[in-house]
Amino acid sequence: MKLDLEERTVPRAPGGPSLRSIVLARITSDQLAEILDIAEDGIVTVDARQEIVLFNRGAAKLFGYAPDEVVGRPLDVLLPARYRPPHRGQVEGFGRAAEHARLMGERREVHGRRKDGTEFSAEVSISKLGTGDGMLFTAIVRDVSVRKQYEAAQRELEQLRAQARLAAAEARLDAVIRSAQDAIVTLDPGLRVTLFNPAAERVFGCPAAEATGADLVRFLPGGLPLDGPVAAAAPLRIEGRRADGAPVPLEVSMARTEVGGEAVHTLILRDVTERVLVEHQLRETAAERERALVELQAKSEELRGTTQQLWQAARLAGVGELAASIAHELNNPLGTVSLRVEGLIAKTPADDPRRKPLEIIEGEVERMANLVANLLQFSRAGRDQVSTVDVCEEITRTVDLVAHHLRKKRVKVDTQFAAGVPTIHADRQQLRQVFLNLFTNAADAMPEGGHLTPRVRAGTLPGDVPAIVVEVADTGAGIPADLLPRVFDPFFTTKEEGKGTGLGLAICRRIVDQHRGRVEVESHIGQGTTVRVVLPVRPDTNVAGLK
Repeated sequence: MKLDLEERTVPRAPGGPSLRSIVLARITSDQLAEILDIAEDGIVTVDARQEIVLFNRGAAKLFGYAPDEVVGRPLDVLLPARYRPPHRGQVEGFGRAAEHARLMGERREVHGRRKDGTEFSAEVSISKLGTGDGMLFTAIVRDVSVRKQYEAAQRELEQLRAQARLAAAEARLDAVIRSAQDAIVTLDPGLRVTLFNPAAERVFGCPAAEATGADLVRFLPGGLPLDGPVAAAAPLRIEGRRADGAPVPLEVSMARTEVGGEAVHTLILRDVTERVLVEHQLRETAAERERALVELQAKSEELRGTTQQLWQAARLAGVGELAASIAHELNNPLGTVSLRVEGLIAKTPADDPRRKPLEIIEGEVERMANLVANLLQFSRAGRDQVSTVDVCEEITRTVDLVAHHLRKKRVKVDTQFAAGVPTIHADRQQLRQVFLNLFTNAADAMPEGGHLTPRVRAGTLPGDVPAIVVEVADTGAGIPADLLPRVFDPFFTTKEEGKGTGLGLAICRRIVDQHRGRVEVESHIGQGTTVRVVLPVRPDTNVAGLK
């Protein structure tokens, strides 16, 4: 049988599961078909509607249908009419069972219906598998007619012994045993082999003459639980050993009878190597599918993040071009206004009531000029001047530069420099701009005064890249947690209207990024804020982004 897993040849109802959805590129459809078709057992898979989606060669042989005749049809076609309603209810209940309930009870006996209408006895085990398209139920069906014949023959033998027809019954029993596809082994009370049929010879690679009289452990090293109750319809999965020492996976059913007051054990064994291979391949397929889904989700998240970054970069580029254009347009008129106001103030006595409005205009013009300077700083590509920089020295100079502003704000400064901090290669003016923005932001966050603590120490970046760590901590009001992710966005500010442009931290971040560094903010309401800047030391790591 050739199993074609294309969607066009595997009918399914709208919304129903597709066999193709659980078979990944790890195993081709032809390979899976070959694996399924070498199994002697019938393998039938149905979807949540109990419609057949897979029908292997063993099932075709067992039921008399070609796969194309049953795929897409209800499972009822394989059951006698009297068993259909209860069986449908059992499968539906199994589908609603807990996720860990993978098997529908033990292997059980059922009745099947062939294409010609005849019925037969079979053993079936049902398992379920949840997929992205729904639930699938797989039944492994075994024709137990041989065992039934064997058991019937045993019963008939007992009857024939009583009726003096033992010879004919034994002949029929021997024919059943010899023609059986499953290995049949009988044991005496000492668990030594007394019967070893041709199928057992094939399974264990040992002739019956050699096996007869041998201890059971020669073929089943792990033994069997033969001391307690033994049920013929309760197969066990065990590992046997061939005559050449090779292991062989087996499924065994056991029966015990009393003969002359002594216990005689009968074992019916089946080589399930092919089934184990199928189960292994199905588990690997399911695992591969899960890994593929996880990888796909990770790639989707990565793509989403990259798209967001590209969108933000495009937005910032547009903002930068607009900012530069506006700044250049405003510079000239602002310079003219500033010069005229300075001239009027110089000619206006200090006690003149007109001087106060002029000073207000002068202050607003200065504020506008600072805004224009920030816009230009944010948008400029500029020529960077890279040199060896002592960060501790630059912080000290920047503190001296804003000392008057800090004293006016009643802010006390406590610098904390660790010993042995290395110098770095950086643009000195750009770093001063970073420190100046951080100090003025910290001062603005402490309108009633407070403490400003610049700290410098050695550290590392990811990949153990040597770096220095600069922390600027204040005792201000803090930033709400929901606003922290936005503090580096251009034009975003938590200051009062008219007291901030929202470009200071955006400029800091751009400069730090150009130096291949990292900047982050920690803040707690009522306790203050700490801005941490980490810059690499080596020139081949921190100047590659400078132009």
